[in-house]
Amino acid sequence: MPQRRHVARAALTAAAATAMLGLVAAPAWATGNPHNPKGDNGTVKIDGAPFSDKVDNQPHVTCDFELEFFNFDQNQTANITLWAQAPSATPKDKVVWSKSNVLISDDPASGAENDHDEVIKLSSKDLDLTGLSLHPQQGYHLKLDVDLTDGKAFDDKHKVFWLTPCETSSPTPTPSTPGEETPTPTPGGSENPSGNPSENPSGTPAPGTSVGGGQGGGSGTEGGLPLTGVAATSISLTGLALIGGGVLLMALRRRRDRITFTS
Repeated sequence: MPQRRHVARAALTAAAATAMLGLVAAPAWATGNPHNPKGDNGTVKIDGAPFSDKVDNQPHVTCDFELEFFNFDQNQTANITLWAQAPSATPKDKVVWSKSNVLISDDPASGAENDHDEVIKLSSKDLDLTGLSLHPQQGYHLKLDVDLTDGKAFDDKHKVFWLTPCETSSPTPTPSTPGEETPTPTPGGSENPSGNPSENPSGTPAPGTSVGGGQGGGSGTEGGLPLTGVAATSISLTGLALIGGGVLLMALRRRRDRITFTS
């Protein structure tokens, strides 16, 4: 009999312990996700190239960078602002970039390492950096503010970092095609590629010039007309007639010298 009572007491003790464990674990089971407790438990990081999905922060980035959000609640939105900080800006209230009502998570929180939410990729070229002082080694000093639209004031997220701007490249001269030469203008302003002022660009002789390159004209004067076949024949006949007349006169003179006059 005493032995039965001992066994019963042990069973009751074990049952009570099991019930207590169930009560302690109940709140975690009720949420359905132990990684998503109440409150704004998300985090935001600054990531520079080369980019990765790790939950780490890089306080110095160059040119291109990312705003990475982790472990935020489903459908959570935020107003995101980048401010210039001293010593880059005085006073430190210059907004260099902002965007309102941004959806930063479209799925339930599942733990920072397992819940990579929204990623916003930016460049120094996207920011209004006019009037800021550029530190020769550090770059521009900026602050990120993430104001959760449905969260509490003290649940906002902040990050401060340095940004080195993108390098500006100078324009590169256009190289010329190998073997291509630029035409040299003709002295005197002529655009005739042949260099012969007596010819037009089509290669046709200009008016008043002969095909052989010499000036025409029977008198040899500049601008005269070239000799034609009819003119050459007339000149030849005239010459023959003159020669014939000269021969006839000489014959008549010799004949006269031979005549003896008697009284």
